[in-house]
Amino acid sequence: MSLAEKRRLLALLERKLALRASQSLDAYCRFIDIPGVPVADTDECEQFYPDTVEPAEHHQLINTTLEKVERGEIKWVMLFMPPGSAKSTYASVVFPTWFMGRNPSKNIISTSYGSDLAKKFGRKCRAITRSEAFEKVFNTTLNQDNQAVDNWSLTNGATYMAGGILSGITGNRADGLIIDDPVKGHEQAESDVLRDKTWDAYLTDLRTRLKPSGWIIIIQTRWHEDDLSGRILPLGYEGQSGWVNARDGEAWYVICLQALCEREDDPLGRELGEYLWTDWFSPAHWEQEKLSQGSRNWDALYQQRPAPAEGGLIKRAWIRRYRARPAQPIRIIHSWDTAYKPNQINDPSVCTVWMETKFAYYLVDDVFRGCHQSPVG
Repeated sequence: MSLAEKRRLLALLERKLALRASQSLDAYCRFIDIPGVPVADTDECEQFYPDTVEPAEHHQLINTTLEKVERGEIKWVMLFMPPGSAKSTYASVVFPTWFMGRNPSKNIISTSYGSDLAKKFGRKCRAITRSEAFEKVFNTTLNQDNQAVDNWSLTNGATYMAGGILSGITGNRADGLIIDDPVKGHEQAESDVLRDKTWDAYLTDLRTRLKPSGWIIIIQTRWHEDDLSGRILPLGYEGQSGWVNARDGEAWYVICLQALCEREDDPLGRELGEYLWTDWFSPAHWEQEKLSQGSRNWDALYQQRPAPAEGGLIKRAWIRRYRARPAQPIRIIHSWDTAYKPNQINDPSVCTVWMETKFAYYLVDDVFRGCHQSPVG
């Protein structure tokens, strides 16, 4: 075979692969160079080493699900996975560029807990659209007249905007909204004020940007039972995957992957006790994380169960509601948790009133909560 014939065959093969990449998100992520670590250790670095990790089974599950989003079969998606599982790589970097290439003049808004992280995703997405591979797949590229890292467009008219969830994103409408890591960390997750602000921003700044046919993807690890996803999910949500009827009246499609499989309905079909992505993270790695993180962080971040399944003294299964007060409790107990400092009003003090029954049940009868100064000098 002559050199010219070899080149012709290679060109034909590349065209076939490019066509396949335009139709399949999984083929696309194998055709392009996915941006990995920046070449230089600066936030503004525009060049990245390619991510050469072979897409794992859970990445293919993400891709299959997001293809359904692009086709309009799913509108609301939540992806819960442990730290380091590369969920953002596929959902916040690869997918937006594929969607924009396939959908001229469509608009995406990508947001995170802070503008710096949102710009990081935007910078990686933009790098893909500058590549020869992207242009070969979609016959479009980055618009040179509009290429700011947090606000850029393609020559086919598709646009991308990025910002922090609390930065007040306004002005643009969105066909797709990506919310990746709405909570920065433990301290922010524990703050009632920040959780309320995040929720208000989601309702007023983000959802109001969405076009009637638009979709939303929320990507996160579960820091707190009252986080953004927790306020949307139904009360009593127990980590199931698939379609979930949420409190906002929408049917959300949830993929909930635990580091250590504890559910028989695991979306990857893993056996109970099987760890996630053991080709990359060894079981020894997961065991060390479980040991070093402690039960609360492990349950929340790695098992996607923000409230521990079992407490050290009180088991969740013991807690029930009762309809009628017992006629003759054995005794009534007052339990106080005071927040006293001399000569000043502090956090609320709390008193709970308990009734003990002859069957060794303890029922909460009343709760008192208020800020008061102590009469003690």
